[in-house]
Amino acid sequence: MSRGALVVLALALAACDGADDPADVDPALVDALVELHLADARAALDTVEARRPALADSLRHVALDAHGLDSAGLEARLDALAEAPALARATYDSVEARLVRERQGPPAAPPDSLKTPPSPGL
Repeated sequence: MSRGALVVLALALAACDGADDPADVDPALVDALVELHLADARAALDTVEARRPALADSLRHVALDAHGLDSAGLEARLDALAEAPALARATYDSVEARLVRERQGPPAAPPDSLKTPPSPGL
């Protein structure tokens, strides 16, 4: 499934209403969708434009393999998700939250209050 199709599916699902239980979000699917998005983003940043489509395909294949999926399996999972709008929205929100955390990087370590501050003049 192309990146454009994923975007269209995400927008369509976000507009749907439903009474499905968002607590049933599949973390493995969220992981796969995050990795697919990052694969597309990494390929889009390649400095050689002609190489981008092949790089995107390669990175997407690696991401799907890592999650035991192929493009048909992913499409089937997304089709099933389309039947549960609230769950689809919750899944999309989980993907978005993970991407935001990914962009922000790891949290800063809290200051160690047991360390003695450096003495002035040393």
